[in-house]
Amino acid sequence: MRSERLISNVGLAVASFVFATAGCESTVGQREDIAESTNAATSASLFVDTTRDLTGVAETASPSPIDRTSGNPFFRSMGTNGRFCGTCHVESLGWTMTPSFARLLPADDPLFLLDGSDCLPPGVPNPDPIHDSTQMLGYGTIRIDLPIPDGADYTLVSYTDPLGCPTPPSASDIRMYRRPLPSANSAFLATVMWDGRENVASSITDDLKHQSNDATLGHAQGTSAISDALQSELVAFETGTFFGQRNITGLDLASQGAQGGAEYLYTDVLPGFSIGINDPFQPGFTSKVFTIFSAWEPGSLHTTSGGTGAQPALDARRAAIGRGEALFNTKPISITDVPGLNGPNDASRAPIAGFCGTCHDTPNVGHHSVSLALDLGVTAPNAVGLDVAELPTYTFRETATGRTITVTDGGRGLITGKFADLGKTKGPILRGLAARAPYFHNGSAADLSTVVDFYDTRFSIGFSLQEKRDLVAFLSAL
Repeated sequence: MRSERLISNVGLAVASFVFATAGCESTVGQREDIAESTNAATSASLFVDTTRDLTGVAETASPSPIDRTSGNPFFRSMGTNGRFCGTCHVESLGWTMTPSFARLLPADDPLFLLDGSDCLPPGVPNPDPIHDSTQMLGYGTIRIDLPIPDGADYTLVSYTDPLGCPTPPSASDIRMYRRPLPSANSAFLATVMWDGRENVASSITDDLKHQSNDATLGHAQGTSAISDALQSELVAFETGTFFGQRNITGLDLASQGAQGGAEYLYTDVLPGFSIGINDPFQPGFTSKVFTIFSAWEPGSLHTTSGGTGAQPALDARRAAIGRGEALFNTKPISITDVPGLNGPNDASRAPIAGFCGTCHDTPNVGHHSVSLALDLGVTAPNAVGLDVAELPTYTFRETATGRTITVTDGGRGLITGKFADLGKTKGPILRGLAARAPYFHNGSAADLSTVVDFYDTRFSIGFSLQEKRDLVAFLSAL
């Protein structure tokens, strides 16, 4: 069961103690203390902050110092419930939220209000998050309530709700639980939100502006739209912050020829980025998506240092990361039955001879470089190896054909109204993975090993145990 992770990870007694402790008002400073953020270091043209995570040290790079006061609208409450953007987008957590962090917060933190609860409607207090916010505390997910669009070519025919919300799901209120996406690295986005519902304008900048206003009106329960100037200020901050892992278990990821961390994203990756870069379905695609650790890949002069003492252990980590990057770039994958590529409603159902980079094609960033929603099986109610037992399920019927599909999340189909899009979501940016477990849109994979196992089973890849370990080492270093 999904809620069991909360008990096994921290213990109900510990969680009860945290929530019983009298908490101060949830301020930016309090959140930084819990998240162990450190002070900024500056270079000639770039400001770099370092933060600790479970595997080492991550960093945020930005062209100007980060203002963490309410002078920055990202850290200013502009609604009615005390939330601000930084409530769900914490720097040391890859600029998102994690369940382990949520479990450290007092019960009266604004995070647990409204969609930070499993079921509670607007305006209802949440004095008991352990009971009422199991998805946030166990999986770091917020509740998303969406209706079936007018004119949809499908209908809702049945549902299950293991969470037992007092108000049953309906065509006007499909409840789903999704991880907040990272706000950093937004300069590389091709799709805004898991289901692309904010892709409403002619540019990603305008999409992000629209999203900032919707978040204020929705998550923060604002009473009026924020100004265009504030929207622009928020977007400038989000597209001007870059996040990546810099150190893992004592190994500097920007040494010995490697280019880990956030600085390289800003100085070298961003200038060459454009929407559609390295699209796998256009001429010129290369599966060699990641090159930041090419100096550590097999055969490189930098895979060993010849040192003594702790060096052999660092050399082993360096070599594992290099092998993992090579696997990501070169391991053949027969991509089969993926709606959005070669599923039942696509032009061809023929298998695609692909790689990890077929779906994670943006160079040294690792998401899809065009707006493309796919159903990889993560929204299936029986997703093999994923923790989805407590998620609601929804069965939809296509009006014209009578075909049905059962999913835990309607995904893109709840935006387009198309049966063919039900269950599809976008792939997130891969940089900064180590800081933000759990994974997938619903937090159903507790760790990166689970992610690798899922794909290995889903596509019958046949990874060896060593290959799985190397891939995890590489993904952790992003």
